[in-house]
Amino acid sequence: MAYDFGANTLGIKNPFKFEGFVKLMGGVLICALAVVPLLGISEALKQDMVKAWVNAGLGLILLIWGLQQSGIGLFQMFKYFVGRSVPTSLAQNFNPSERENAQQEKAVTEYQAEELESMLMGRKNSTFKEPIGWTARLIHTLLPRLIFTPYPIRNFVQELGSLVVTSVMALVVFAVAYFVSVSGLVGDAGAMITPILSVMLLLYLIMAWRAMASSLVSVRNRQLHSKNAAGIAKLLVIAIVIPVALGYLYAQFSPTTREELALWFDNVLVFSAWGNLALLFVISLAVIAASAMMIRERFTLAQPKTEVAEFRENLQESVHPNEIFINIENIVLANRRYKEIPNRIYQGFEPVLQEQSQGKGNFRGQLLIETQPEVHEMEYSNVFKQFRMLSTLVGQALVVVAALLFYFMIGGAYEVYAFASERLTNLDRLADSQMMAVLAEFGPLASSLLVLFFSWQTVLAGGRILERGTHLFWSEMQFSSLLMWMKTEGTYTESKISTGMAIHDSTRSENVVVRSSITPWIITSRITTSTFATSGTRNLEMPRYVLSLSKNTDELDTIVKEIKGFLRGREAIASITNEKDLHNAETIFQVNQASRAPMLDTDKQQKLEEAGAFRRIEEDPSAADDSQDQQKS
Repeated sequence: MAYDFGANTLGIKNPFKFEGFVKLMGGVLICALAVVPLLGISEALKQDMVKAWVNAGLGLILLIWGLQQSGIGLFQMFKYFVGRSVPTSLAQNFNPSERENAQQEKAVTEYQAEELESMLMGRKNSTFKEPIGWTARLIHTLLPRLIFTPYPIRNFVQELGSLVVTSVMALVVFAVAYFVSVSGLVGDAGAMITPILSVMLLLYLIMAWRAMASSLVSVRNRQLHSKNAAGIAKLLVIAIVIPVALGYLYAQFSPTTREELALWFDNVLVFSAWGNLALLFVISLAVIAASAMMIRERFTLAQPKTEVAEFRENLQESVHPNEIFINIENIVLANRRYKEIPNRIYQGFEPVLQEQSQGKGNFRGQLLIETQPEVHEMEYSNVFKQFRMLSTLVGQALVVVAALLFYFMIGGAYEVYAFASERLTNLDRLADSQMMAVLAEFGPLASSLLVLFFSWQTVLAGGRILERGTHLFWSEMQFSSLLMWMKTEGTYTESKISTGMAIHDSTRSENVVVRSSITPWIITSRITTSTFATSGTRNLEMPRYVLSLSKNTDELDTIVKEIKGFLRGREAIASITNEKDLHNAETIFQVNQASRAPMLDTDKQQKLEEAGAFRRIEEDPSAADDSQDQQKS
């Protein structure tokens, strides 16, 4: 939405200054690491052109990585520009003054107007949706208060819990596959199948970590994720099928080929995945422990109230129905604007008047409106704030360590290339014993490269998960606003009131009075909503979620009092308020009084007045009722 500047700001501060500073420092360290290979280019040119190009490419990649990280950090530290139209509306805003912003935020509104009306009417909160999938239900069963948190946090906990469940099941599946391999069900191939399975287990877990890190990107985190157990079923199938398939394939080889394969596994393929699995286990514990502390604190802030204040009554007032709607929208609700910002109209009044015969009819109108949300500070404890800062530091430290591992991995890859180009080009000319010695020397180099590769992926995935997960707890903002639904129905009739009907009156006032029977139904609630801020031009344009509805009886009583005060203060008879008109009327009265013939007999004067009244009734029969009303008064 547009940046709508106003001198009276909303008081929203930049929540990302510390996080941005930590990212900036991480980016600076990665840039400093990039200088090392770049400075070695001139020396490498004297030795090997390939090494020089490797240093140049490595330095360029690390430099881009570091600059990107530093740029994000600086961006988060810049001034936080917040206009007067943020945050996003709950539903489409039909306020005429906000058409442009309403069109831009239409794609990210979370609710429909009918859904908000249903929430107020039914005392319910449709934000708290039922979890989808077997794994999601398991996690919500273990953490019952998780359902009362916004979708991004629910997704983060679901993804983290699903990762734990998947990892445990993967270890169970690996144990099953290991039992199948060593129990003799696959023949003599068991000793070679176990290392292959350990590598597959490591690959599977790293892919699961990378998938979780990708799912926490803000664009993919707007809707509630589903978590099923289909992957676990596939793992169980793989645990049995792969060992049997590898055993069957091994049995098809000749005895000579089997001996060569056994020799290769003993002397050449010396890579072991257990070290990387241990590293993955340690980083997993660190990420889960830091996240669990922040999640537990967020659960304590969840207050899932669904309370509203309600007013229903029948009123009999002398007022036109249109004036009821005009007063409520333009005066009563306009007085509740926050910092003079227009209210958000989700259902316009648009009153419908159905006129019937003889000045009678009925009317109805409906309104759903929200006042401008004001910032509601979240009361985090000091322990939570410390863990949030610590998690931010640890996440960036893991990213920097991942860059360092990438640096060593590329160096290891060059060593493998140099060894292969020097020692493995003439293997066909060597004897079998010499060839095996060369391959045995090549094995540890290749194994070290694989260890570095898997370590790099593990540390990077752990750093991304902790970085993006902690970012959620920096970016959450809560707002408080008044949500009001009103439906007004009734009937009306028209009648005339005339004043100044005496025979000698020189001025006369005739007024058409509308008598309305009004049945208003008003439901209000003070709602607490949550959104997740970002940095940039769309900093507060994520969906906004309703977390609680609190009863606001005093606020509703004030609204009703203002409405009744307007209805009771209406004037039904038109009078003269201008001093000149009042002076002119007095002059006419004096002229009329002076021009009358002097009456000596009071009885005779009364008879003449009655005769004049009868004559007027003959001319206008409707004047009879007015004359009777005057006599009674």
